[in-house]
Amino acid sequence: MNTMSCNTEGSSKKLIRSVSALMIAVLIASAFVMLAACEDDKGEQGEQGPPGSSQAITVPDDVEAIQEAIDSLPSEGGSIFIRAGTYIVSQGIHVRRSNVTILGEQGTYIKLGDSVNEPVFLVGSDEETPTGIIENIRISNIEIDGNKGSQSSELDHGRPWIRNNGIDVRMVHDLWISGIDVHNARSGGLVVSWNSCRIFVDNSSFHNNFFDGVALYSSEDIQVSSFLCYENNAAGLSLDNELKDVMFSDGSIENNGDVGIFARNSEDISFHSLYISDNQSHGCFLSHETVGTNTGVTRLFFDSCSFIDNDGYGLWLASTVDDSPNNAVIGCLFSGNTLAPINIDPGGQLDQEGNVFQ
Repeated sequence: MNTMSCNTEGSSKKLIRSVSALMIAVLIASAFVMLAACEDDKGEQGEQGPPGSSQAITVPDDVEAIQEAIDSLPSEGGSIFIRAGTYIVSQGIHVRRSNVTILGEQGTYIKLGDSVNEPVFLVGSDEETPTGIIENIRISNIEIDGNKGSQSSELDHGRPWIRNNGIDVRMVHDLWISGIDVHNARSGGLVVSWNSCRIFVDNSSFHNNFFDGVALYSSEDIQVSSFLCYENNAAGLSLDNELKDVMFSDGSIENNGDVGIFARNSEDISFHSLYISDNQSHGCFLSHETVGTNTGVTRLFFDSCSFIDNDGYGLWLASTVDDSPNNAVIGCLFSGNTLAPINIDPGGQLDQEGNVFQ
């Protein structure tokens, strides 16, 4: 298990196509204004722009491949603008340096080629045990297709410690993900791990992935808002391995093949205004690794959430108060869940107030 640290100097389906339309329009307009200004600078100052400025590269206008554009950036970083279109990539896209912005024009679609068996986007180190932090990364307005039906393995063949996620984040500080649609990954949709921190995800969707929609491990200071997680084979959200200080808000977690939310070994997690519905197991399952190891859940707080028609319990706390203390469910709706609204194992404790049971 990793010891987590964070450098504080570095903090329904019809909706899927419209949830970020306004934000996307603003991003595109401002991005191409920036691009025009940058290209004017190039004409006067040379390809690198004026001293101290970030370089901007447009795909495919300046270079043909997204990875080529990233690798062409100077050491201080820069911006990649991707024109609308379909890009079939023959290798995963790896962001391994700091201060990189990747912005797609509306209609940007990136698909992993057949039998590539790599993450579509790998952000951060690809070492088996990461040793270096990258920071200040932005990825916006892209549809990402992991092409899971044409991959042969969950694991990267050359780096078997890497799983073939839609977006795999490893030891990254200050990451913004916005307006992203991740689907059909051979492993998870978005996976954050290895002591990443200050991760901001909004107006994005994660669906039809082979395992979880969003998985957060061994990281802290994360906000996920205005999101959809649906029809993933495993959980909608999976939270584990010393995860802490996370907020989920204004999301829909529906029709996943297992639980809507799985959590253990996590603390200080807030769930606000979530719609958790029609999952093939429980709406939410809270547990621990082994009794007496303090690997349960602590200070998990649910408010204004709806647990509807899940095929099991609406919420199941399968842990004693010694392993999982100080959790609360306040002002939530439970309706139509197959087994019962809430189940608490013997020895467990869950603060409840103002909930509605139907």
